[in-house]
Amino acid sequence: MKKILMVMGLALLAAGCIQVNSNEVGVRVVNLPLPVVGGVESQAKSTGTYLYLPGLFSFYKFPKTQQKLEMIEEERGPTEDENAAFNIGKEMVQAPEQGYELKLEQVADQVKKLDRIKVVPHSRQEGKNNIRLKTADGNDVWVDAVVSYQVIEERAPVLLQKVGYTVDDVTNLVGPMSRSIVRSVLGELRTGEIYDAKAREERIEKARDELNAKLNPFGIKVTSLTVPEFRFSKDYENIIREKALAEQKRQEYERLQLAAEQEKAAKKNKATGDADANIALAQGRKLRAQQEADATLYAKTQEAEAQHLRLLQEAAGMQALAPALAGPGGEAQVAREIARSLQGKKILLVPAQGAINVLDINELLQTYGAVKALQAPAPPAVPEKAPAVNPAPVQQSPAQVAPRK
Repeated sequence: MKKILMVMGLALLAAGCIQVNSNEVGVRVVNLPLPVVGGVESQAKSTGTYLYLPGLFSFYKFPKTQQKLEMIEEERGPTEDENAAFNIGKEMVQAPEQGYELKLEQVADQVKKLDRIKVVPHSRQEGKNNIRLKTADGNDVWVDAVVSYQVIEERAPVLLQKVGYTVDDVTNLVGPMSRSIVRSVLGELRTGEIYDAKAREERIEKARDELNAKLNPFGIKVTSLTVPEFRFSKDYENIIREKALAEQKRQEYERLQLAAEQEKAAKKNKATGDADANIALAQGRKLRAQQEADATLYAKTQEAEAQHLRLLQEAAGMQALAPALAGPGGEAQVAREIARSLQGKKILLVPAQGAINVLDINELLQTYGAVKALQAPAPPAVPEKAPAVNPAPVQQSPAQVAPRK
């Protein structure tokens, strides 16, 4: 009997367990009308196995993976709820001549049906899911938005209490709030700023922060908010396109103008550089010529000064020699110098036809006699300050003149 009870207990225990997978977070609710132990448990259930007794407990699971809500331009048909809302009036009976017959019971029944209808809150009347907003300068723009979010694990009990327990409940909260914030924040931009990626991304980041500030208390975290596309009305887009083409042409003209100015500046710089180089070369040549002229002038000056000094020395020597030549023996010394200059030279006498030979042979022979005087010992030098002594006359032998042939 005990074994049967144990088996039944184990079977009941096994049947009363629930598994939470790694990609899920669970919330357990105690279905007891007690203020202490009843209600939603504050501790979220992570991966594992937990006690679950139907009737005593309720157990809800939320996905921990990222969920994506796309609000993009796509045509769609009306949902079942929207069709139901549209067909409510058709249930009223139409009299042949008096139009719709209104009855209080029918009106009350219609109100009850409307209360039961769920219309997707982020859908638009024209059947598109993207977001329509108005820019700061009054233009309409349609924006595609994609919101990625996930459940905050430790706040899953709050999500169950304040939002609901299904994915649709969470989507019905994230969708309208995302539309409202994106419409408000991106609506701060002007039309031209919509095309500015930097300004647009700054506003998208601001919208993401505001979404987290609104959704985090409910246990939802927005991980990313993107705006993949945006579009204006067709007429306005044509104007924008023409403006963009005009802007491209203007930029192209500015680029060509800038290139021409750069080329002009380059040519001017090259001409200036060539002129500066030629000026520097001419100045270098001028400096070199001036240095060469200065060097030549200096050399000539030194040479002239040396020649002048030499001439002064020769003049001084002649001046010092003049008294000696004027004194006794001066003529003999002069004759000796002349003979020294003629020594070793050939002297030819060539008679000229029809001309008179004025050569003084006697004088020449006397000069030749001076050659012999050179061979005689020179007289002793006479001091300059010594008293002048008249030398004895020198007896010269008469020169023998050779007969003419």
